[in-house]
Amino acid sequence: MTDSLRALLALCPPPAAPRRPVGSGEAATRYAVPDSHRELVDAYGVGCFDEFLWIYGAGAENPYLDIAAATDSMGSLLRDKEIPAIRKILRPYGLAPEQLVQWGGTDNGDSLFWLPAGPPDVWPTLIIEAGQLDSVLVERDSTGLVLDLLTGALRVRIFPYDFPSEQPDFSSNPYA
Repeated sequence: MTDSLRALLALCPPPAAPRRPVGSGEAATRYAVPDSHRELVDAYGVGCFDEFLWIYGAGAENPYLDIAAATDSMGSLLRDKEIPAIRKILRPYGLAPEQLVQWGGTDNGDSLFWLPAGPPDVWPTLIIEAGQLDSVLVERDSTGLVLDLLTGALRVRIFPYDFPSEQPDFSSNPYA
């Protein structure tokens, strides 16, 4: 277990019965998933931090929370977009927008993507605002990024001013 996951578990306890993906899923064979993210999903399951930040998993029953389904859907959308600022960020990594791997999203429609270049456990995350209007590159794994967002150590200009709350929580289904 990473230090980031230990700290996240202390800050925001996981559900007693996490909604974990039920199988290896297509992502396990089509898309690599960093070990740190597998540990995050093993601890929490797929779902939502602080009623805003959604975490996806490989093989999730809900296609909106499945890494492969989300990645395929967003890849199709990003492939034909001009998005020069995003393409400029990706150029040093030798990546095209359709090669990004989506591991999360927000209630506002923002997307969190790994830049799959190099070993998976060092992939940075690109947060892209809904409509591809703005983006932020973060050199942290998904668990560290979630921790930094929930503690306020990382503030992202495209996220609402009231995120995170003073006592962040996690829910497999926050709107039930």
